[in-house]
Amino acid sequence: MFSNWLTYRAVAQRLDDALKGAVIMAAFTQQKNELVLVTRRGEDETVLQFSAEPHFAWLLLKPEFARARKNSLDLFPDLAGDRIESVRIAKDDRIVRIALASGRALYAFLFSMRANMLLTDADGTLLDSFKQHAAPANYAETAYSNALPEFSDMDVVSAFSSAGEKAVRDALRHLRPWLAGALAEEICFRAECTLTQPVADLAQEKRTAITAVLNEVLRASDGGTGYVYLRDGAAAHAAPFQLRHLEEEGFEEIASPLLDALFLYLRKRFSGGELAAVRKRVGDRIERELQRLERSLGKLSNPDTLRLQADEYEKFGNLLMIHLYDQPEQPGRITVPDVFTDPRLVVSIPLKGRTTVLENSQRYFGKAQQTRASISYVKERAASLRYRIEVLSMLRDSVRDSEHLNELKTLFKQQAKLMNELGMTQKGEKDESPFPFRRFVVEGGFEVWAGKNSANNDLLTVRHSRPNDLWFHARGVGGSHVVLKVGSAAGDPSKQAIRQAAAIAAYYSKHRNAKRVPVAYTEKKYVRKPKGANPGSVLVDREKVLLIDPALPEGADNDD
Repeated sequence: MFSNWLTYRAVAQRLDDALKGAVIMAAFTQQKNELVLVTRRGEDETVLQFSAEPHFAWLLLKPEFARARKNSLDLFPDLAGDRIESVRIAKDDRIVRIALASGRALYAFLFSMRANMLLTDADGTLLDSFKQHAAPANYAETAYSNALPEFSDMDVVSAFSSAGEKAVRDALRHLRPWLAGALAEEICFRAECTLTQPVADLAQEKRTAITAVLNEVLRASDGGTGYVYLRDGAAAHAAPFQLRHLEEEGFEEIASPLLDALFLYLRKRFSGGELAAVRKRVGDRIERELQRLERSLGKLSNPDTLRLQADEYEKFGNLLMIHLYDQPEQPGRITVPDVFTDPRLVVSIPLKGRTTVLENSQRYFGKAQQTRASISYVKERAASLRYRIEVLSMLRDSVRDSEHLNELKTLFKQQAKLMNELGMTQKGEKDESPFPFRRFVVEGGFEVWAGKNSANNDLLTVRHSRPNDLWFHARGVGGSHVVLKVGSAAGDPSKQAIRQAAAIAAYYSKHRNAKRVPVAYTEKKYVRKPKGANPGSVLVDREKVLLIDPALPEGADNDD
């Protein structure tokens, strides 16, 4: 009930005590929807903050404040030197009037969507306005007083009688529109009734009890103490008196002087909002990465399927060796008895066009060897993906379970490497300096980095490669520089890892759509950048050449 009229009335009373007789020194804004009044009484300087935030307006003394040297705009210039005579609130309405010695007045409209502060002359004529919202009619003629209302049994009986068959909630609103929300719940809790209970079912003594409780709560709100209620560390309610029904529900209660309590509530509320925003931002990024990893895992072939496929390729190769001199009955296919399974059966073997039966046999033996070699890679890649999914799932759960912003920041600092890989900073913000190269993982867990353009190639080769890293480039054509990071995993890269890196270099070259692209590779220490050479141009010594089909590692995303 931070925004309830009763809370604002208690605030107006405290502001009247603190500001009566104070001289206004300056009025300015340096943040959106915020107006600041600097006042001085004797040697004491006090800062009054007005917020016109949508859905959440307030008028409070700011405990600490420093005016920025830049991006600060003076407002209401004629106010300087005027003295505050009183601070009062409108009857049953969330308008606070700050009366000035000159006869002018400042009106703070604490409405959820039309919060504003404006200045009028002694006749109520508008002189200046903070926001462009239209003011309610007759606000200057409204009665302003900080006196507490008091209700008699007759007031309650009359309001409840008018409610007819309606619920207690409606009857309280009929009595005063601000008898709603947490305030109405507290009244019913103390009077031992419910908000949804029909008024017609209330006995006379219960209505009398509601009257007594109502006046008890009003008097308690004038005690100068504020109460903040937390649920799981987040601000849930603030009130100028104790909300006993929240204590029963397990809320944490913090009591302090009213204005201090309300500022504590604001800090908790907005830090909680930031906490939720960071949680969502990082959580969404983790979920996207988890989905990508799950897709990559789903794309991996089953090792058992690969093993059967390799056996089939080898069988095709052996069958073709037996029938070297047979003529295919049709182009691109030969049918032979399946002597390895059942001679009574036949098997139809696809052939590559314009090649002999012997060449096709050798091709199938090669495919069988490559398929068997990929089994270990698939197993290692699957294990690597599952491990990363597990790590990210744990991070997601930790982010979700964090109760404070500082707890999140500590978590991000501990997981700095992982946050960097996610493209996030240690504050949970999007990293505006993402990883500059294409990045892949090949057999053995080794990382392979590929340049994106000529300048990026130079950056990769000259500044981000170590002497023993393996450097690749499609021979004789334009393309990416590709570097296999030797120290990115344990041991030395296998032949399969080297072939996968070469395939990446072929893929990111102008021969992407060709077959058997020649790819040169060597240790990076044998790659030199001549002075004055064009971007991406290098000289290579001691190179070796692989003939390789252009391809990305299985499960990799093409980020062209």
